[in-house]
Amino acid sequence: MDYVIGIDSGGTHYRVLAAGLDGESLGEYSGSPCNHYRLDYAELLCRINGHIDVCLGQSHLRREHCVSLVCGTTGLDSEEDAVFLHRVYGELEGFHCPVTCINDAELALYTVLDGFGAQVISGTGAIAFGRNRQGRSARIGGWHSAIFGDEGSGVWIAKQVLRHLGRWFDGAVPDGPLAEMVRETLGIGSRKALMEYAVRIGAPPWKHPDLGPLADRAAGQGDPYAAAILKNAARETFLLADDLITLLRLHEEGDFNIGLWGGNILNSPRHREAFIKLANEKYPKARIVLPRRSAAQAAAALARENFKGLSVV
Repeated sequence: MDYVIGIDSGGTHYRVLAAGLDGESLGEYSGSPCNHYRLDYAELLCRINGHIDVCLGQSHLRREHCVSLVCGTTGLDSEEDAVFLHRVYGELEGFHCPVTCINDAELALYTVLDGFGAQVISGTGAIAFGRNRQGRSARIGGWHSAIFGDEGSGVWIAKQVLRHLGRWFDGAVPDGPLAEMVRETLGIGSRKALMEYAVRIGAPPWKHPDLGPLADRAAGQGDPYAAAILKNAARETFLLADDLITLLRLHEEGDFNIGLWGGNILNSPRHREAFIKLANEKYPKARIVLPRRSAAQAAAALARENFKGLSVV
């Protein structure tokens, strides 16, 4: 049976979807991330193969029957990255089909906006990608957090929350829901414990805690510091969108779409609503669009289009 594979390779999850040529889902699996900056070649190849095997095993699909594979992945930021990733996926044993690897931000644009408009992603990391009606595309951001990138992302919020806890240990801010929640959740009861924790997460593989939900809960309990962190995160996210809109001159198209993607903003009502308020104030004709399908579903749809010779990617 012929089928296609769509992959959403993000900073937190690696999602694989196998679908028939009619679009029917034949198998789906979500596993641990496969970031090529954090895994050596052998481990990367092994992990990708393992995730795909679990997905295909759900319908007893054979690798040689796959007719197209599309992977939208984090970390595809240069021509060198593209060459490396196509090499990785080209070496998956048993596959003889065309393989397309694109940045996950471009996949998000297709997922939410069908390929046109300004797409903003705030998940583990943050980036904006867009395409105007003349076909010109551009990306803004996506830089590593070590060089002050990933603005407004989950990693960015985690750093701001930990910084707030440091200020609490300094005595510069009063105790409140946010500092209390973080101490309890992470088991940090002293300045030394916070410093040791920061050293651990600051080394490879750079696994930052997901503290956005704590900030949301604390803001809901009236913590002004948590509310300020989320408001500032929304401002940073909007700046990514604003730079992209200006670069592509999307505002000159009249009514255009701004898509939102990524669990950090989609799962945080305060972050999302503050972003929408900023966008509406500056671009009142813009329409905010939320996703109606998963990125893996969109990748599988792109794979079908590639097989039929219809894709614009």
